[in-house]
Amino acid sequence: MPKLTFSALKAANRLPSPPAVAMRILQLVADEETTLEELAQVISADPALTAKILKYLHSPLIGLGFHGTTLVEAIARIGTRGAQLLALSFSLVSQRHFESCPSFQFGRFWSESLARAVAARRLAAVSRDWEPEEAFVVGLVLRLGQLVLATGVPADYEPVLAAGAGAAADLAAREQAALGMSHLEVGLSLLKDWKLPESIWGAVEPFVGPETSAGPRPTTQILRLADAVALFLAREKERRGDSLEALTATARETVGLEPAGFRALLDQISRDWVAYGELLAIPTGEPPDLDALEQEAEEHRTALRLAAELEVMSLRNENQQLSHLANRDRLTGLLNRGAFDGALAAGVAAAQKDHRPLALVMADIDRFKLVNDRHGHPAGDGVLRHVARIFHTYTKAPAEAYRYGGEEFALVVPGASLDDALAMAETLRLAIAHSPHLEGTTTIPLTVSLGVAWAQWPARPRTASELLAAADRCLYEAKHAGRNTVRPAVARG
Repeated sequence: MPKLTFSALKAANRLPSPPAVAMRILQLVADEETTLEELAQVISADPALTAKILKYLHSPLIGLGFHGTTLVEAIARIGTRGAQLLALSFSLVSQRHFESCPSFQFGRFWSESLARAVAARRLAAVSRDWEPEEAFVVGLVLRLGQLVLATGVPADYEPVLAAGAGAAADLAAREQAALGMSHLEVGLSLLKDWKLPESIWGAVEPFVGPETSAGPRPTTQILRLADAVALFLAREKERRGDSLEALTATARETVGLEPAGFRALLDQISRDWVAYGELLAIPTGEPPDLDALEQEAEEHRTALRLAAELEVMSLRNENQQLSHLANRDRLTGLLNRGAFDGALAAGVAAAQKDHRPLALVMADIDRFKLVNDRHGHPAGDGVLRHVARIFHTYTKAPAEAYRYGGEEFALVVPGASLDDALAMAETLRLAIAHSPHLEGTTTIPLTVSLGVAWAQWPARPRTASELLAAADRCLYEAKHAGRNTVRPAVARG
C-alpha cells in the first residue's frame, strides 16, 4: 500500500472527531480569557459529562472534600484550567467507535490509556515537575494514534497488529515499516490538528523523534514510567514478580523513586485506576496483588541464586573432572608424568619447610621389550595395566603412585623413614614377582627393579631434580645387579 500520511487520513475523513462538547472545550482551552460561567455552560450541555465531573469531585480520587451540588461550584473549586482538562479527558473517554479491526481491543486500549493517565497524574504530583491534571490528559492521549489507525485504516492496520500477537514493545517499528508512520506520529499530528495547547502535544513529541542532547525532560521520564505502569496494570500476563522488579528498577532510574516509595505509589495508582474505571465505565479488572507479586519476585530471586550456585557447583565439578582426566594416564588410570612433576616439587617444598623426610621410589618392569616382542603390544598394554593395579593396591596414603612413562612407575612418599620406604618398595617387588599376568591362555611372569632415594632436610639432596637423579641412579644399579631387586640411595648432608 502507499505510505500513509496524516493529511491523507484527514482528507479521506478518517480521523475521529471529538464530541461537540469536547470540540467546544478545545476552543475554550485555547482561549485564556474563558470564564468560569462560559465553561460551565458548555459542560452542562452534556448531562452525562456533568454528572461524571460532580461524581469525580465528590469521590476520594480528588481528595478535595467537595460538598457542592452545582457545576459552577465544582469548577470554582478546581479552577477553570483544571475543569477544562478534566472535561476534555472525560469527553474523549466517553467516545464509542465502530470496531472494525479485529485485533484491536478497544476496551483494553481505553483501560491502558486510563492506567497511563492516572499513573502520570500521581507521578506528576510526587515529582512536582508537572501539573497533575495536564499529566492526566497527556497520559490519556499519548497513544491515541492507535485508535486513529484502528478506526481510520482498519484493513491495513489489522495485519500489523496480528503480526505482533499483542506485543507492545515493537509496535511502532512494525507500523513504520508497514504503513510509513507510527501511531505516535499520527497521534501527535491529531493533537496539533485539534489545536490542543503546546504543553500537551509538546509532551508527546519526544516519543516521536530522537532524544535531545540535553537528555529526557522530567515530563518524558514520567510518561515513560506511566506507560510501563499501564502495561503492567492492564495486561494480566505482564503481572509477574520479575515484571514488578523491572518496573521498580525503572522507577528508580527514571524518576528517582526508591522501591518502598514506588511500591506505595503503585498501590495508590492501582486503586485510582479501578475507581476511574468505575466512574467512566471502562473495564479495568481487579488491581494486582502486589504482596503476592513481591513474594513471587523473592522466590524468583531465590531460584536464580540457587541456579547460579548449582551452575557454579556444576562447573567446579566439571573442572575437577577435567583436571582429574588431565592428570591421569589413559592406559593405566594412575596419575601421569605431569602430575608426578607437580607432586614431587610440592613434596620437596613441604619437606624443606617442615624439615620432614621425603622418599622417592622409581620402578621399571624388567625385560618389558621382550613382552612386546614375544606377545605383541596388546599384551604389553595388559602388563602395564596389571602392574599399575598392583601399585594402586599396595600404595597407601600419604604415598601416591604414578606412571612415569613407558614401563616406568614412581612413588612419592612424604614423611616416610628410609626403612618404611624400603619396605614399601620390597612389598611391591614381591607382589609383582608373585603375580604373573594372564594374557588369554598365556601366563607372563613379571619382575621389577626399584631404586629408592631418601632425604631428611636440611640434608642433601635439596631439590626435586637432585632427588629424581638419585632415585634414577639407584634404579640403574638395581638393573645391573641382576634385576628384581631394590637399591637405596641416602643423602646424608
